[in-house]
Amino acid sequence: MTKIANIQKVLVILSPDLIKTDKPMESALIRRAISLAKITGCELEMFHACYEDRPDHGLFTSDEERQTERDRLTAEDATRLAEMAMRLKDEGVNVRYDVRWDHPRVDAILRKTARAHPDLVMKQSREHSFHLGITTNTDWELARRSPVHIWFVNNDIEDINRVVAAVGHRGGISADVTKAADYELFRTAGFVGDAFNAEIYPVNAYQVPVTPVLVGGAEMVTVPTDDQQHLRAETVKHHDVAVKALTKHFNISIDNVHICEGPPNKVISEVTKAVKADMIVMGARNIGRLERLVNSVTVEPVMAEMNCDILVVKDRDLSGVPKMATDPGRGTPKYNLEHAIIDPENTFESPLRVANVSEISIGLRKRILQAWEFDIRAEMEAENEGGAIRDINVNTLDQIVSAKEILKMKENSRENESMRLSQKSA
Repeated sequence: MTKIANIQKVLVILSPDLIKTDKPMESALIRRAISLAKITGCELEMFHACYEDRPDHGLFTSDEERQTERDRLTAEDATRLAEMAMRLKDEGVNVRYDVRWDHPRVDAILRKTARAHPDLVMKQSREHSFHLGITTNTDWELARRSPVHIWFVNNDIEDINRVVAAVGHRGGISADVTKAADYELFRTAGFVGDAFNAEIYPVNAYQVPVTPVLVGGAEMVTVPTDDQQHLRAETVKHHDVAVKALTKHFNISIDNVHICEGPPNKVISEVTKAVKADMIVMGARNIGRLERLVNSVTVEPVMAEMNCDILVVKDRDLSGVPKMATDPGRGTPKYNLEHAIIDPENTFESPLRVANVSEISIGLRKRILQAWEFDIRAEMEAENEGGAIRDINVNTLDQIVSAKEILKMKENSRENESMRLSQKSA
């Protein structure tokens, strides 16, 4: 399989619920990003757009107070991302992170994409219903407007084993059944196939116009005439030759090709279900909501219906990225977490403070307390063995024990809440 150009940088978009969870590493998005980084050696940049607009901000708070609140929120989220980055580095991943106070969310992501110049954007997918092109959401807007390829990761998919490559729909028997964009789509699907050892299933939909005819002098019905049947046969042949030639070029099994008549979104969905694909690779044009309302669309209904990963292949184009009058404020972590493990005493004022830092996971807080306890006991042992007399606060050990008990109660409370929610959903 021919690979696309080497991926050097992947931008990973983190939602508020993902960065606030105590187990972000368990999400499919992070797992998939780690796998991709290890396979390609690319750099990951994790990005979160922080924004919280309360109705009372403009009425009862000054500009200075609002800025203080923004700084606090971005610092908390930056601390969470700093911990995630530290854990990814432990996995051997080259990673950086960025938190910005920016909105609307779609525009914030597009602006970050323009600043970061990634080869690929990854984001956790969201479930949304599709109603005649009227509804919209962040995923659909990004699928249309992203200036680079964007991969929507479904949390229910464990591994990528089968990939549907949806060749662009072309009507009739025109000479352009496949275009340059389809080569890029196949290269992208081939890259995923190589990276995850997945099988590729090319899919192409076609539609033949059927002219209504008068039957028995009564009513107009769509009964295929001899000419229309001939046109259908010629269309199938033309699409078969063109798509299989493209498939052969990328060394994909001819047996995996599906060329079907019908609306593209219906054909793509049916084939994806039939082959039990874990991912769909498809294109999407950047058209407005009004145009989507009056014309048939493919990407939105497919994203709404299919419970799998979807990778949308895009032409690199930064011309449509929304501008902002000023640079969005950047979040700075409240603590240097790597230093906190090495020197907890000079990072936190007390062990009890460690126990109550909500923006750090319980697991890391335990690790910091263990490091703090180890340092104190090491100093005590060195002094007992005739070393220099040190200024050791023995009471700190009692505080560490109390802090550990607090964390244990917090952990039990979260487990009980998680169990309650599981039982409720069941």
